[in-house]
Amino acid sequence: MSRSLEHKQTSIASLAILTGIVLACLLPFITKAFNIDDYLFIKVAHQIQSDPLNFYGFNAIWYGTEMPMSAITKNPPLASSYSALVAYLFGWGEASLHGGFLLIAIVAAIGSYRLAQEFCTRPLIASLAGIFTPVFLVSSSTVMCDTMMLAFWVWALFFWVRGIKSDRLFLLGLSALLIAACSLTKYYGMCLIPLVVAYAAVKKRRVGSWALPLLIPLVILAGYQYLTFRMYGRGLLLDAGSYAVEYSQKKGPGIFFQTLSGLVFTGGCLITALFYSSLLWRKTVLVSGAVAAMLLVGALSCMQSVGNFPIHTDTGVNWPFVIQYSIFLLGGVSILALAVVDSLKRKDADSLLLLLWVMGTFIFASFLNWSLNGRSILPMAPAVGILLMRRIETSEGTGKQWPILVPLVPAALVALAVTWGDARLAATAREAATVIRLKYASNVRNLWFQGHWGFQHYMELAGGKAVDMGRSYLVGGDVVIIPLNATNLYPFSPTVTTKIDNLQFTASRWVSTMDHPLGAGFYSDIWGPLPFAFGPVDPEDYYIFLMTSSTPAWAARLAPDVN
Repeated sequence: MSRSLEHKQTSIASLAILTGIVLACLLPFITKAFNIDDYLFIKVAHQIQSDPLNFYGFNAIWYGTEMPMSAITKNPPLASSYSALVAYLFGWGEASLHGGFLLIAIVAAIGSYRLAQEFCTRPLIASLAGIFTPVFLVSSSTVMCDTMMLAFWVWALFFWVRGIKSDRLFLLGLSALLIAACSLTKYYGMCLIPLVVAYAAVKKRRVGSWALPLLIPLVILAGYQYLTFRMYGRGLLLDAGSYAVEYSQKKGPGIFFQTLSGLVFTGGCLITALFYSSLLWRKTVLVSGAVAAMLLVGALSCMQSVGNFPIHTDTGVNWPFVIQYSIFLLGGVSILALAVVDSLKRKDADSLLLLLWVMGTFIFASFLNWSLNGRSILPMAPAVGILLMRRIETSEGTGKQWPILVPLVPAALVALAVTWGDARLAATAREAATVIRLKYASNVRNLWFQGHWGFQHYMELAGGKAVDMGRSYLVGGDVVIIPLNATNLYPFSPTVTTKIDNLQFTASRWVSTMDHPLGAGFYSDIWGPLPFAFGPVDPEDYYIFLMTSSTPAWAARLAPDVN
């Protein structure tokens, strides 16, 4: 058998393994309830089905009052266009839409493998190291834009690297089209442009015809900016950037705690790297890391808070939080160190690309984005998998395969546990809406609700109406539902309402992605400085209020919003 045929068969087998593993990991979550910003993407998809040339031409309530969708969403429309197509073919149910995005996750995994082939000798394990992370599995179990952006990202890099190495303008043009698609899926995709320019400049040592294809994404993005300005009175490309900058400047804890939080989110979301520590670093480094961990735990136990999150409670030090924070922090340091060490040792275009890829994502997520969240860490996942294998290759040589596979087992278990916890949290909103509809919808004149995320999707299906704090008029006898774990909440005065019920729904009892008491804030570090947390999880509370008098919503408000 020829070497090329053997290599081709190996690649086909590896792709089959990757596909099977992604299916095995995500199929159990195919009926997962819609959660967090899924609602916004689904609303835009509905609009695209009815008027595809005016994708944001409708109003919605998200920040407490009705606003144009063009002012609410900070993501471009390509992912929602895909959802509209999937829904047209298979319907709007959870299984249909999640099934469509399961296909995207497979495409991202295969792209990661093909890209890893260009950088390391163990591309399959490198790809699995990126898949078996909480950030990949959780993000791939949503219908938001993040995994789709990652799929375009890795394929764009693959064709760019191949095109530069082989001087094939066609591959560079294909990469440029994928960069444009990546940017129109999530604006962060624009960061690919300086990334590929840096790679080509180091590889070729001069500007040449390779730069011409990059005019494609620049022209497409300029056209998108102009088009959205004409349609909505603001260019949405720059509007998203100004929004991120404005809110990033309002982050309270300061640059030191922002750095720590960025490292914690990186280490937690990509916790696979932690399980590879013994294969990555010398014993002296590992011992130093263990000492640093103990010192960090001691230092944290003496602090009153990390940023805005309290470490000391009425019962003393929150040890579970302190330990998890310390572990994730060291994991984040290890990941950045991997990129730096690889660049210093190899000093070539490949190592520079990986360094800029990791550091650029870290800087954006930690300092430039409106809020630190796991979704912003996701682009790092394939790069970290590649760096892990490159480090093992330089420190251990080829060696046996099984010691390199073993760390994937605990990594997969943690990633699946976190994904399950996130799915259970999402399910509580669907369960709450079902119970509320059966208990109250037929017995009251108007069923109002506050809170958004997936709860808004299911309450609207149940016939509920979101409270518009500027326009809604609530009548005596109306019922208002207010979830405790939600955003943009406006408590009502007890002079016009009476609390008549408190419904509780159990999510996971031991792991959560969004739980303020545990410090878990996967979708926003406003909830906590950990991307996820293990510990006792309280039930999700839904307060039921009866309006005792008629009043405009703005007049019923008790205080500024809770969050």
